[in-house]
Amino acid sequence: MDKEQVKGVIIENNPSILTKYKNAFNNIFDISTFNDTSSSLGYIIENNLNIYFYIIRYSESEKDSINLFVEKVKKINPQIKLVITEVSDDFDESVYPYALIFRRNTDVSVIVQSIQNEVSKILDDGSKKRRQYSRVNWPLNVIIAYKDKIRGTIDRNILSISGNGAYISSDTNIPDKGDMLGLTISFKDFKLFTEAKVVWINNENQKPDLPKGFAVQFIDIGMASQKIIDQIIRDKLLQELLVELKDENFS
Repeated sequence: MDKEQVKGVIIENNPSILTKYKNAFNNIFDISTFNDTSSSLGYIIENNLNIYFYIIRYSESEKDSINLFVEKVKKINPQIKLVITEVSDDFDESVYPYALIFRRNTDVSVIVQSIQNEVSKILDDGSKKRRQYSRVNWPLNVIIAYKDKIRGTIDRNILSISGNGAYISSDTNIPDKGDMLGLTISFKDFKLFTEAKVVWINNENQKPDLPKGFAVQFIDIGMASQKIIDQIIRDKLLQELLVELKDENFS
């Protein structure tokens, strides 16, 4: 991905600060601005695979809503880098251990340069794995066929899916790591067939917070199918977050 395709989000309602950011970024990235966190959620969900950072000006009086928003963005895609500005000298940075944090009165040019360095580092490492972090959790039915065709098909539930792979719950007949499988995944309105490779086996000792099962990586899924899955995930995330926001507003 070229730098011109990298998207960033600035949550800021002060026009003079926004002007400083605009001048400092100088069209290096595709920057979108929002007056508040809630108005940015739909955009972040829709574009999360291409968003590499988001900037929030910290306010102690709004720390609870900021924390809530940060958790929501993590749920959408934990690889989107949080940039916190205008924190006090005694601010506890351990609250946001993976964020870029800047003290009060830090020059905008310093902030932007740090973001550029961070994005360059990510681009150098490659961005192919970003899709696997855009995922949602739900039970989806999947029919599994073994490639050797000796064993019969089994019916299981997908608990988590992304455009890159899935986690399948299974107490019995767990395949071996490296096995090739044929998957028929049932979404609401259609079925998707893809080949997949078993990349990880989970017994209860390895990851006790997950039920027994295994993770697969999709092998031959086409770009069209990948985009469909990404769109389904975005719609599901938006639905979940809107329900959460409704609950919070009425609690």
